Amino acid sequence: MKFTIKNSLFTAIVSELHKICSNKSLLPILSGIKIEANDAGVVLTGGNSELFIEKKIPLQIKGETVVQVHEAGSVVVVSKHFMNLLKKLPDDIEISSDHMQAVLIKSGDIVTRLNGLAAVDYPKLPEIKILHSVEVEFSSLKDVIKQTIFAVSKSEAKPVLTGVKMEFDKNKLICTATDSHRLSRRAIQITFPEGSHSVIVPSKSLMELLHLKEPSFATVHISIANQMILFSIENTILYSILIEGNYPNTQSLIPTDFVTKVTTNTRALMAGIDRACVFSEEWKHNNVHLSLIDNSILKITTNSAGIGMIEEQQKTSKVDGIPAIDMTFDGRFFLEALKGIQEEQVTISFCGVMKPAVIEPENDASYVQLISPLRT
Repeated sequence: MKFTIKNSLFTAIVSELHKICSNKSLLPILSGIKIEANDAGVVLTGGNSELFIEKKIPLQIKGETVVQVHEAGSVVVVSKHFMNLLKKLPDDIEISSDHMQAVLIKSGDIVTRLNGLAAVDYPKLPEIKILHSVEVEFSSLKDVIKQTIFAVSKSEAKPVLTGVKMEFDKNKLICTATDSHRLSRRAIQITFPEGSHSVIVPSKSLMELLHLKEPSFATVHISIANQMILFSIENTILYSILIEGNYPNTQSLIPTDFVTKVTTNTRALMAGIDRACVFSEEWKHNNVHLSLIDNSILKITTNSAGIGMIEEQQKTSKVDGIPAIDMTFDGRFFLEALKGIQEEQVTISFCGVMKPAVIEPENDASYVQLISPLRT
């Protein structure tokens, strides 16, 4: 194998793949990146026990030659040492390997050699039978993931809750995440004429999807197979396993009857709760207290014996129902919920003492979040 490539482009891709390479796998070769050169360009693959990412570098990008392949072949290099070396090389690089898996890297007058591994020993990406497929704009997919993924469970006690449920139903993509204390659910329009189907995608895989450096206007081809999902974007393919199990029926958890509805400015509320969290650090759940006074003022308070206290009053835009609120929430949960709301106004619906509150953008039922209050 032998090829010449632009160092900046190559290093950026190697850095992306290095982040997902496993150093703790039962297969030591997964700590490496597979490099394959062929007539069409160079293909790099990295992964772990849950996901793989394949990056194709064509010979030309936007009419500019970025790769010259002199000899086809393949090899695996340990990603950590390879990445650290590439970052310190000044010029475009020439990479070659022999039958003994020695990898020679030349950059200007600099010549280095790394010990490689046989590419034949690297796990083969599965040849899957696609059951369902759909196309989504990358920017829309990133938005719906960002607006839900924060609510997944951090505990492995219930594996299904560590993933995001993706439902393809009636030309909608609905993403849902919950850790049993809060829930985030977002729906966007897509074209899915094949009935309905749902999968649970590991949050780690979706985080890597968010980190991909691909144009936001690009189209993502989502392919679903048994126990696996593929996200294809231009010259990148992300392969991820699916989480098996039954996801809870979260739709039944969303209340429909409310005692009080408060509509207020999203950014002002977020800033107020953020300030209150400064004084809630000693509490296990970042306790922030919300109450309604004079039928139109939302009071945000936190009292800490060790730090001090804060009290803030914010004028609401509208209050419907019984003007009586006196509840405590996890301030961090509340902040994460508000950060996903892009609209100027947010509506918080209270269903009664010790019942979850519903947070939604004003006049937008496609994005719903639930937060359970704290017992104090």
